Amino acid sequence: MHTLAPLIKDLAMILGVSSLVIILFQKIKQPVVLGYLIAGIILGPFTPIVFIHDTPNIKILSELGVIFLMFSLGLDFNFHKLKRVGLSASITGLIEVILMLGIGMTAGKWIGWSFHQSLFFGAALAISSTTIIIKALEELGLRHKNFAETIFGILIIEDLLAILLLVGLSTVVTTDNIFSISMLWSITKLILVVGSWFLIGYFFVPWIFHKIKYYVNEETLIVVAIALCLSLVYIADEFNYSTALGAFIMGSILAETPLVHRIEHLLKPIRDIFAAVFFVSIGMLIDPKIIFTHLSLILTICAVTIIGKVLVTGLASLLTGQTITTSTRIGFSMAQVGEFSFIIVGLGLALHATNELLYSIIVAVSAITAFTTPYLIRISAPIGEKLEQNLPISLKHIFDNYVATIYKISTPTKKKKFYGRSLFRLLVNSVLVATLFILSSYWLSPKLNEIITILWLTKIISWLIALVLTAPFIWGMLISFRDTVSYSDKYRLISAPAPYIFSWTITIIEIFVLSILYFDNITVMTLVLAMTGILFALLYKQIDKAYQWFEKRLTINLQPPLQQTRYEELAPWNTCLRELEIPRYSLLIGNTLKELQLRERFNINIVAIYRGTMTILGPKSHQILFPFDKIIFLGSEQQIEEFIQQYFTLNYEYEEPKDLLESLSMKIITIKNFKHWIGKSISEITTQETFKILVVGIERKGKEILNPKSSTLLDTDDILYIVGETDNLAQVNNNI
Repeated sequence: MHTLAPLIKDLAMILGVSSLVIILFQKIKQPVVLGYLIAGIILGPFTPIVFIHDTPNIKILSELGVIFLMFSLGLDFNFHKLKRVGLSASITGLIEVILMLGIGMTAGKWIGWSFHQSLFFGAALAISSTTIIIKALEELGLRHKNFAETIFGILIIEDLLAILLLVGLSTVVTTDNIFSISMLWSITKLILVVGSWFLIGYFFVPWIFHKIKYYVNEETLIVVAIALCLSLVYIADEFNYSTALGAFIMGSILAETPLVHRIEHLLKPIRDIFAAVFFVSIGMLIDPKIIFTHLSLILTICAVTIIGKVLVTGLASLLTGQTITTSTRIGFSMAQVGEFSFIIVGLGLALHATNELLYSIIVAVSAITAFTTPYLIRISAPIGEKLEQNLPISLKHIFDNYVATIYKISTPTKKKKFYGRSLFRLLVNSVLVATLFILSSYWLSPKLNEIITILWLTKIISWLIALVLTAPFIWGMLISFRDTVSYSDKYRLISAPAPYIFSWTITIIEIFVLSILYFDNITVMTLVLAMTGILFALLYKQIDKAYQWFEKRLTINLQPPLQQTRYEELAPWNTCLRELEIPRYSLLIGNTLKELQLRERFNINIVAIYRGTMTILGPKSHQILFPFDKIIFLGSEQQIEEFIQQYFTLNYEYEEPKDLLESLSMKIITIKNFKHWIGKSISEITTQETFKILVVGIERKGKEILNPKSSTLLDTDDILYIVGETDNLAQVNNNI
């Protein structure tokens, strides 16, 4: 007899208990993620009854939950959103990690822990929980808000910094040096590796999906999407980087494809199943005994975490020009520690720099702050509004001027856009050049050395191969600041040679430094650079043609949707344009704009209405709104959120329309019993009789006729299949 695998039993138990708990939590209007954590405590190893037996495989499934959550986040957070919040998110994330690391180390020393233990403790507190925040924002309907986009940017910066922290902590423990060459190399390697993933992905993946979009079915689409996701996850793991980072990057690459919305729709049920297992597995780590034993210490650390993150992240957001309300919401949303903190403390255990108590404390703090996160996010908006309203007039004036100045500095002018594109071109090409040279040195050269035993010849060949492969990108670095055809002489932005000198200097220095990987003789390197110059002088036209082809392909794949670009251009100051479709149950339906008084109540303005193929620009006050109208409206993030909460969420009792087929039935009758119908056509009996029926079929001499023509004449032996309302069919019997 076949024995059922323990994993299937465990999965049934996890999903079964989770279902009961989250149904209860939904009933009492509490965040579902908390229900998963409670289910984890019930099923965990610290309860008297053993529910879960195949723990290793459950951990694998929970890791898939993190992967699919990050993949889903990437699908919704593409390159253009990352670019829009990049500076603010980068500065905020960097400040938060540095200051929380310092706060954690100070708290650790105050508790009495050693330097290394305090260092790992601070690093654990510095990283917030990406999965908890995503789930909480999604449940609260805030995932698509502007402040949420900034939070996602900060979380990505945190994950990148967490990778550096892992390398840095290992270096500090093994060498007792905080700053070292290996740390610098790790930073450089991270930039090169992650940058190359983005570039290669953006170059190939959108092009492939453009080719298959017209004929690929749903089954094939989701298989291809998950295959790409897990492939980059595997590659990230091979480079000893976070698998969650690999999943996010592939999601953001697929977000540039025309099939992204179909992929999101197909991924959602898969993501939800595995995410449930992940959150339950987090709950299973919670040991109630440790919490009660060290309750005062854990609560103190929770308070330090929440207060520290709210203040540090909120103030850092203010420095980057965010409003008080937005900064408050960002600060309160980031106030927890997450799954990456377990990895950091686990590394400390492996290096014997920390003890098991610290791991248990971090797990407990993570669980408690996971419980508090949804509630902190809920109260953040009213607290932010209260702070903004009660701010003294003088401070408010100073702060408004500061925000306006930051906005003015960050607003791209024509000159800024040109320099930005030029610097971006220089960066992209330099990453590709460095990546290809390093791959040729560390991977290709050893392979060639197995065939060609002469070491110097191997190095020259591998260097030449790298040079040929990177020639278009080296050329791209040299011409990064070249005026393009889109700028006529009238609007020429660069007249001084300084930018050209800068790009040429950077290019020469990079080629020189990368050549050190192959040659350690200055004379040889000088000769090599001279050969490179000759090569480019002779073949620059062919190289330029190859580079232009590459840049054109990459630019097309990275081109933002025209509608999104126009929305960003048309929204002044700190406002945004949003497009939403009016659902069929909305309270907007049937009202005129004058009756709704949206400008007076919410200070938002409806700019346009799309109704089928008709576009109504600047609709007048007498315009009535209908179901499925698409409205474009302008306002601040807070104003738009209040409007959506009022009219686009089901916050009132709503009854579904009555089923139109509920009152219908079918009856089978024999024409012999209706002699006055014999010889008449179907159209005659359905129009002359007082009751309304529909003849859907006739059985005649053993032959079935579906949906007979209205001109069909009825015969004595016909059997009729008629459909109508129950009351009307009763009248048919009365006419026999």
